Amino acid sequence: MVIAFLINSMRGGGTERVLSILLKNLSRADKEVFLIVLEDKFDYEIPDYVKVIKLSSDLNSNFKKLFGIFLGAIKLRKIIKNRQINVVISFLERSNYINILAKSLGACHKAYISERCNTLEYYSDKGLKSFFSLFLVKILYKKANLIIANSFGIKKMLVKDFSLEEKKIKVIYNPIDFKKIQTLSQELLESEYQKLFKYPIIINVGRLIREKGQEYLIRAFGRAAKQIPDIKLLILGQGELEKDLKSLVKKLNLENDVFFLGWQKNPFKFLNKAKLFVLSSLTEGFPNALIEAMACNIPVISFDCLSGPNEIVINGKNGILVPLADEKVLTQAIIQVLKNPFLAERLVWQGQKRAQDFSLKNIISQYEEII
Repeated sequence: MVIAFLINSMRGGGTERVLSILLKNLSRADKEVFLIVLEDKFDYEIPDYVKVIKLSSDLNSNFKKLFGIFLGAIKLRKIIKNRQINVVISFLERSNYINILAKSLGACHKAYISERCNTLEYYSDKGLKSFFSLFLVKILYKKANLIIANSFGIKKMLVKDFSLEEKKIKVIYNPIDFKKIQTLSQELLESEYQKLFKYPIIINVGRLIREKGQEYLIRAFGRAAKQIPDIKLLILGQGELEKDLKSLVKKLNLENDVFFLGWQKNPFKFLNKAKLFVLSSLTEGFPNALIEAMACNIPVISFDCLSGPNEIVINGKNGILVPLADEKVLTQAIIQVLKNPFLAERLVWQGQKRAQDFSLKNIISQYEEII
């Protein structure tokens, strides 16, 4: 069996982390494994036994991200033929388009695609890029041999809004390496960060983009800080909204209380030492960061966005769910957890228990069944 995993790049992100975990833990018996990337960007280690192929750096411009998928499909078809690849499992839309187009152009492989976000919400801005992307999803996804959704919410969206066959969609949740997270969470913080943890820390991990909703968290934090004056907010991640979010912090006079630490290779050592994790996303596929926070022994609060969080969190038992974009209720939830140590302790215990349901053993075996 010759298997290839296809992804835009291996630059820091939740999907990329999931793929790195799969590559390290899938059974190697009777398998030859390739990793095909559209862009030569790596933040995660790739096992030595995995052969890496760079499809094309030419696909990186905005123009070719939209229209260069046809060139990418032709190149992928050639790679599949030369390497005698049986199955290509792709992650993220652009790679999914290329995978299916290669099959349509005559490549003799099974095309498995992984859908990991609420596509309809993600491309809701009515722009040309979004229109083109939704058009490609509608005409191409139905040609895939199998669609792997990382939550039942995503599966429901694909069936309802894109008329895809339910029997062709399999839900496999994201795996977490529970033991590795526990180990990494015990690492010492650099001296520049240690002084921050003298205060009660609220933490958020995610790209700085509209969909992650950090602006709502910043405003809710500002209100909570008036009742709990010594709390601080740490935001781990990078993205296009960094300047705007920092401007909001300045406008709210929170510059001494909100800190942007950028992308961190080991976010777990920060999570483990924080008092509370807040997921402020407006839309998700399946939020890795939420489960990882649970595994790091801190209580979690999350917006109840369209998919993911309500499949992980039982409200009031192992976390707190807040109505979408409701800053007032988010503020109340933050204050409630920080001022009630008995509640926080119960959420931690139940949260860690829930996180173990997404262990490598449970999730990897589901991938083994399909390849």
